[in-house]
Amino acid sequence: MSEQRRKLELNLNEPVKIELLFDAPMVGQSQYGEYYLYAVKNGDGTTEYSFFAPDDVHATLKENKKGARFTITKLAEQKGSKIITKYEVVPLQPAPSEQTPQTEEVKQEKVTPPVTEPPVAEDKYFSIMLNSCRDAMKIQSELGGMMDAKSLAVTLFIARTK
Repeated sequence: MSEQRRKLELNLNEPVKIELLFDAPMVGQSQYGEYYLYAVKNGDGTTEYSFFAPDDVHATLKENKKGARFTITKLAEQKGSKIITKYEVVPLQPAPSEQTPQTEEVKQEKVTPPVTEPPVAEDKYFSIMLNSCRDAMKIQSELGGMMDAKSLAVTLFIARTK
């Protein structure tokens, strides 16, 4: 009998690197509706997990094959009195099977790390706002939700850009 994989749990604002172990997920039906179960490895390839992908994550992952690597970050956003969970899925370098043989000169050019963020991320205001949002979420959770994360993020952003 094979050993069962542990369930991959994503923590808020903590990026997790994964690698797909199969070309397609196992699709099933539960009392909560359709689910997509992926077998994945962690970023260093030492531990295998079962990952129940939400619909928006599945929409990105389903287009890829075994060996594809991603960074997934679970994000929370407050809309009024509700907190909404969103996921950011960023593809990493292509799987080894997808790479075509190249001459050594071209291979050396491809050794540079792939760009994993959109070009907008190079804007200093983008990174300041992103850090302000992350810090606001930390403050909000530490205070038990007493403060509005959106207001905190804007206040931090303004203070940091003066």
